[in-house]
Amino acid sequence: MKNYIFLCLIGLLTLPACNNAKTGKNSESLIDSTEKANTELPENFYKRLTGNIAGKPVVVHLQKVNGNYDGDYYYNGSWLNLSTDTLIGKDSVVLFENSFYDYYFDKDAKQPQLALKWIGNAFDGNWESGDKTKKYPVKLSEEYPDGSYEFSIGYYQDSVKAFPGKAKSPAAQISFEYLKPKATDESGKWLDNQLKRISGIRLGSEDREIAFKKIADAYFSDYQKEITEQQKQGPDRGFLEWMNYTNNSQQSLKYNDNGYVVIDFLADSYSGGAHGNYSSLMYCLDIKNKRQIILSDVVKVDTNALQTLLERNLRKQYNIKTADQISSVLFDNFLKPNKNFYFNKNGLAFMYNPYEVASYAQGQIVVFIPFTEIKPYLVPAFAQRIGVR
Repeated sequence: MKNYIFLCLIGLLTLPACNNAKTGKNSESLIDSTEKANTELPENFYKRLTGNIAGKPVVVHLQKVNGNYDGDYYYNGSWLNLSTDTLIGKDSVVLFENSFYDYYFDKDAKQPQLALKWIGNAFDGNWESGDKTKKYPVKLSEEYPDGSYEFSIGYYQDSVKAFPGKAKSPAAQISFEYLKPKATDESGKWLDNQLKRISGIRLGSEDREIAFKKIADAYFSDYQKEITEQQKQGPDRGFLEWMNYTNNSQQSLKYNDNGYVVIDFLADSYSGGAHGNYSSLMYCLDIKNKRQIILSDVVKVDTNALQTLLERNLRKQYNIKTADQISSVLFDNFLKPNKNFYFNKNGLAFMYNPYEVASYAQGQIVVFIPFTEIKPYLVPAFAQRIGVR
């Protein structure tokens, strides 16, 4: 889902549709389609993968739901997002690679691709640059070292028509893509409750399917009330064209090591108007100590000093020249830290959702600060656990 939103930003204000999977000879040539599959991938999964891309060690978090792939990885900096390009059978896939910054620099640039084939306990394949001038072999093995967690992944979807008796009736649709830890010990149960909470389910509440149905029923009830109110205003004046509502959410992993799990909870909705809206909330969970950590658990730094680091990296990552004001990208000529942070082993990132610091057209603003720049401010216990030296 998050990659659907990212790619749609490139064609923003035209309300583009996104094809979930494509076929084409160029993509198929990246994988030997004549080779017989050793095994088939399940319809839904989460996999933590380790390996090397272009000689750099990487950790890949890859999810598949209803045939659509979604994930990210990092090596020496911020995250690169992965999304479905081409499905090739039940064991092979070609993935697009992109970042939050790509479309700022070259909206027409061709994206790098990862062509992968599942061989039972790993993906084998290659990475190829968008201009096809560079190509590297890739092997990504599924691994869960101590301090990381295995997850199953599930999907709940429901919809209701505004006018059940009409074939072309507008409808409301709701969906939940969720993670569930496979561990059933005390830590696994705590993590499971946190993931339920993130999806809007009360702690200690019932099974997810039952809870999601209650949330969906309440959403549909509000939708029907709005339809009724619109009808009271007299003959349809075009409002039905705007009444195909959606409300979707997705849980995905940004980090899964050293007893930390970082969840990106992405929600998007449409309830009439020129476009919908979306936002990501980041949840940094300390499984070892059974608590959600806050920024002061990671860094002890003066707000002004952190703001300086944020603005410096904003300029670098969004290509803002020294002579230009940062208001060329943002609403204001400054960028303050917020509480919507997350991390990997290389640095700390701050997520700003549409309309928070910039226009909808700018998309999500993400600023990554390498730990090398904030090492003196890192909380020693956090630095030791995550392996910052």
